[in-house]
Amino acid sequence: MAHLLGGENLHLEFPTRVIFDGITVGLNDGDRIGVVGRNGDGKSTLMKILAGRLEPDSGRVTRRGGITLGMLDQSDEVDDNLTVGEAIVGGIEEHVWAGDPKVRDVLTGLVTDIPWDAKVGDLSGGQRRRVALAALLTGDWDVIFLDEPTNHLDVEGISWLAGHLKKRWPQGQGGLLVVTHDRWFLDEVATTTWEVHSGPRGGIIEPFDGGYAAYILQRVERDRIAAATEAKRQNLMRKELAWLRRRSRRLLWLNPLLRFDGYAPLARGAHGPWRRLRHACRHPRRERRGGAVARHHREPSP
Repeated sequence: MAHLLGGENLHLEFPTRVIFDGITVGLNDGDRIGVVGRNGDGKSTLMKILAGRLEPDSGRVTRRGGITLGMLDQSDEVDDNLTVGEAIVGGIEEHVWAGDPKVRDVLTGLVTDIPWDAKVGDLSGGQRRRVALAALLTGDWDVIFLDEPTNHLDVEGISWLAGHLKKRWPQGQGGLLVVTHDRWFLDEVATTTWEVHSGPRGGIIEPFDGGYAAYILQRVERDRIAAATEAKRQNLMRKELAWLRRRSRRLLWLNPLLRFDGYAPLARGAHGPWRRLRHACRHPRRERRGGAVARHHREPSP
């Protein structure tokens, strides 16, 4: 599949925390990607970086030459002084846009209940949002980014939008990146899911095949495997620590001077008494000779 756009080794840091550190992602022809994650983990920020609306501190965003990208973000960018018609189709003559089946489909699906000549400034927040979405979808774009597009849509509107996006491009063409909390919508439109979540050094992006339901199944399985792996590691560490403590006690028994080399804490364990160590240090040193144990006794003073 041909590359449309992507980010390489992206780093973005705000004064209070690191948002992304060294992430690399890509969008290819035919990709329909849903982005999930907790609020504040960087979903919208990632979208703005890839769209070129926010510059990363380091790394680069690559884009295939000549592609067009349209984006609906969560901010309201529609001019209050425009009419609904002007905001959606601009200055195109009515006989031109009325003859375009895609434009008619968008108008029918989103704004049939909004007066065509009404001023955008007089509309409610939900109506303005639908006008902005309609204005985006009437355009010709190779890539579309949607940030919470189902907000202010009823059930019929959400169903229409999912159907429109599934048939908007021929199979294997175009690219879609959508951030939404609507699980049904993700299952309908996404063929890949990116999970954005916090890591030790900033945001991490994990890809999963399929929509939301497939993502949940894979996420649970990954967590189960990770938990089993961690349990095995912890069990191995307990065995190694027990072996090291046994070895440390033996070394202290053979040579009390090793108490200065860090063996004593291991030998006595996390809660072992110091008197056991002092007793071992005062005990006569023993060494092995040919399999036998010889004790060193002090000769009596003359």
